[in-house]
Amino acid sequence: MRALLSDGRARPILLGLFGSGLALVLILDHAGAAFDASARIDTARERLARLHRMAARPPLPPVLTAPDADGLLAAFRGRLDALAGGRAVVLDRSELERDPDHPDRPRLRAVIRGTAAGLHGLLHALETEAPILAIEEADLDVERAADPETGRPTVMRAALTARGLVLPPVGPEAQP
Repeated sequence: MRALLSDGRARPILLGLFGSGLALVLILDHAGAAFDASARIDTARERLARLHRMAARPPLPPVLTAPDADGLLAAFRGRLDALAGGRAVVLDRSELERDPDHPDRPRLRAVIRGTAAGLHGLLHALETEAPILAIEEADLDVERAADPETGRPTVMRAALTARGLVLPPVGPEAQP
């Protein structure tokens, strides 16, 4: 090896090989960095596209809320009365059941009567029109069968259970 280095003709070849190896290492390092940057750019583009899709969605309609349980029950009754007014539906009873596991989300119960079309329209409106009220349970029974001789439709009874949301107080009345 020493003889190879002492020979003047081999030095330029060795320096050329060393320089080529160093250049190859630098090129590969920069190529790896470029691939990493490309992957980060692709990830950022995917996130940006997802954010654009989320921003383009229509806003979610508000849910049924009130500052306290009594206000929530009144809002629930008012919502049912308003929806029943334009349909063949009558509100028989509504009540609030406190849930010790979820004090901010009490159960709202109601018993309504009406035609099948009226009840269907009311339930559909509860779940699709603002303020949204998601029904957890619904028990449907026939209250009175249809009478073809008199032309009376079938009257159905629905016992509904939903959840409302009691909002925490905001402002000076809020406790720490």
